[in-house]
Amino acid sequence: MDAQFSPDSPAAVSEAFVTAINTGDLPAALALYRQDAVMLAPDGSQARGAKAISELLGGVVSMQVHMTTRIKNVIETGDIAVAAEEWTMRLRGPDGTSSDQSGHSIVLFTREHAGWRFLLDAPWGL
Repeated sequence: MDAQFSPDSPAAVSEAFVTAINTGDLPAALALYRQDAVMLAPDGSQARGAKAISELLGGVVSMQVHMTTRIKNVIETGDIAVAAEEWTMRLRGPDGTSSDQSGHSIVLFTREHAGWRFLLDAPWGL
């Protein structure tokens, strides 16, 4: 993904994220998050900031994921948007076995000079 990529909508951020994850492009996925973003881990802990989110997403990318998302609803006002999304993932473990996961996420986006970015990403809901 181009370092100058400026998503023009919350949906464009989600689409770019799926592309980055599916191609194993961790830097491109991370570029879609603000530096002070927060992502909730499956255990409910909070990954705060780029380094922590990188570690969390790095584990996902290492599992050769194929992901899909669908935005169910988005509410936008000014430079903030909140979305409810459905997602599916097929993960491949180190032993070659695959497993499927799905869920409903809540995502808070913010618009800045570089376009829309993730501010809060709760892939397993709140």
